[in-house]
Amino acid sequence: MTATDWSPEGWFPLAEGSLPQSIHEGMPPRAVLGFTERHLQCVWADDRLRPEGLATAEGEAVEVEFPGEWNKGPGPDFSGAVLKVGDGSRRLAGDVEIHIHPADWRRHGHAVDPRYARVCAHVAYFPGALRAEELPPGALQIALKPALDRADGFSFDNIDLMAYPTAARAAPPPCRAAMLALPPETRGRILDAAGQTRLARRAEWLRMAMEDRGMAQTVYEETLAALGYRPNKIPFRRLARAVPLERLRDLSGGDPLKAYALLAGTAALLPDPTTAFRRGPQPDAETRRFLRRCWDEWWHMAGACAPSAFTAADWVRTGIRPPNRPERRLMAAAALFAPARGLPERLEALAKRTGGGTADDLMATLATDDAPYWPHRLAYTSPPLAAPAALVGETRAQALAVNLLVPALAALGACAAGWPPVGNLLPPEAPNAVTRTMADRLFGPGHDARLYRTALRRQGLIHLHHEHCLGDRSRCADCPVPARLRDGCRDMDA
Repeated sequence: MTATDWSPEGWFPLAEGSLPQSIHEGMPPRAVLGFTERHLQCVWADDRLRPEGLATAEGEAVEVEFPGEWNKGPGPDFSGAVLKVGDGSRRLAGDVEIHIHPADWRRHGHAVDPRYARVCAHVAYFPGALRAEELPPGALQIALKPALDRADGFSFDNIDLMAYPTAARAAPPPCRAAMLALPPETRGRILDAAGQTRLARRAEWLRMAMEDRGMAQTVYEETLAALGYRPNKIPFRRLARAVPLERLRDLSGGDPLKAYALLAGTAALLPDPTTAFRRGPQPDAETRRFLRRCWDEWWHMAGACAPSAFTAADWVRTGIRPPNRPERRLMAAAALFAPARGLPERLEALAKRTGGGTADDLMATLATDDAPYWPHRLAYTSPPLAAPAALVGETRAQALAVNLLVPALAALGACAAGWPPVGNLLPPEAPNAVTRTMADRLFGPGHDARLYRTALRRQGLIHLHHEHCLGDRSRCADCPVPARLRDGCRDMDA
């Protein structure tokens, strides 16, 4: 592939006239204390409620530049907070966890949960300090009660829990007023243009990665990272580099079961049927035969591999739906990449097709229908499923098509003229935490979600988030986006 093969303009043209491109933990009954943990989350999130004079357990003053994004799923209550400590010379960024009592951190098991490793502040209502080794390194311990006791007129009874988290901030971000001043069709064109920009950048990055690591290895690494999703993205990418695609195919001979044994054995996710099930539920005969076959293959291949640096602790399995557990996703990887005509070859064939293709052609490249064992199981100790469950579910397949397959076609030099317009080619990717947060930020609570129902516009929301808001809302006052929207600037990235 040469530089002349690369033409993002054909795939991602800006339309003419385009404008610029948790609450899950158990809480005590309110009658006991008069408030719940949810009340404390509202206090932390809302500038109108959060008291002045916050301090660490050591007495250092704390200024909240940005409380973080309210996390409505598993993990810390707020992500991406920014805090100033002491005289302001220390500035911390990370996640925030809220509790009523300091010891709730220990009771909820956060110290051994890797999702809480980025917590920079443990905020509790009551004073009291945990031992430093119980928290992530450098994490602050902050008590709300002393500052709330000094706040005139504060009462938990005045907090409307139903208004949060969408109405958690008193002052809307400056970009919202500028965006809402535009007509709906103009807002849509802004999101389309931002989505085109994100996809073009993704394609350009893939092109450079393919020149560096080869097309097949790049697609392999990016697919495995996507199969890991957020909790296991890093270990999946490590695994793709520990077992390169060329070695996977060479040692497995194109057999998905052998490829699975190699991947699962290297990843420390292959249980020994003679020792792993001595306690608890027992696997059935089919599962024991499957594991025995995998172990027989793994022992033959292990000597040809470097010693594995993985342990079972590298993988997050708590809080993950059974169909998405890493053991099942490894079989998807084996089925997609072990055959000589695997996903990279299917993509390359589509890119060379002179007549182009359709969204269905793209999704067909992710088929794993012939994979053994796991399409009919959710766990080693679960009974067989009445009907097969996809190893790559529809939502994950859509995300792969949007974030990898379509940009890869452009990076491979496919002729865009033979394909539908990219806005029609992208499957309807499901909304996620980033798109929902960004839409609330730009359009306010209660907005019409039809404005960004297409995958291209959701990509636009993601682009704006990563380009201008990522992890730090404390810089809103200096953000160039509102002025560019007001001035009608045609290049969001100028």
